[in-house]
Amino acid sequence: MKRTCDLNGIDCKIMGLTWGEWDSMSFDLHPQIVLGADVLYESRDFDDLLATVSFLLQNAPNAIFITSYERRSGHRLLEYLMMKWNLKCVKLLDAYELIPSFKASMISASIEVAEIMIKC
Repeated sequence: MKRTCDLNGIDCKIMGLTWGEWDSMSFDLHPQIVLGADVLYESRDFDDLLATVSFLLQNAPNAIFITSYERRSGHRLLEYLMMKWNLKCVKLLDAYELIPSFKASMISASIEVAEIMIKC
């Protein structure tokens, strides 16, 4: 990720997080973007994930959380947890809209990209 930022001339801070856990450094974060790559897999982790996202976005109200996920049976759980943690999905795209058609033909699942913000 850092290399991608460097190649594009973007100054960014990259750090890993453990969902549901905060340390003293977490309280100083004011992110513009929280990028979650391959984080919505096990539904038992969704609550900790969205609690952490909500915490981070409350520290930076104009920030966004961008993630992709495969639509599974946990979709309804995500909607419930977003309401619980005062989050809203502001954009939802089918991944097929974002990738070239020759690559899309290799994907068998329904993948979506979501942009999530804190509710004001």
